[in-house]
Amino acid sequence: MTNNNICELSAKCPIYSGVLKSEESLTSAYKTIYCNNGEEGKSKCKRYQVAKIMCRCADNVLPNSYLSVKEILEQMYLEENKNNS
Repeated sequence: MTNNNICELSAKCPIYSGVLKSEESLTSAYKTIYCNNGEEGKSKCKRYQVAKIMCRCADNVLPNSYLSVKEILEQMYLEENKNNS
């Protein structure tokens, strides 16, 4: 039985898998607010929103990034073009 409140992208999410090892309380808070909070959490998570558009998200994007989704997408695009030049 699956838990429908857990984000379907959590298995590949560095935040969910604990990339912030030294910040366990922050990781726990992110999981509570975004990852394990169903549609409400996903609707607020910038990582989720970007991943749904691009099929991936940069590892350094936090769920509560101060950047808008559009700004994150622009930065990812610029970074890709820089790397492909």
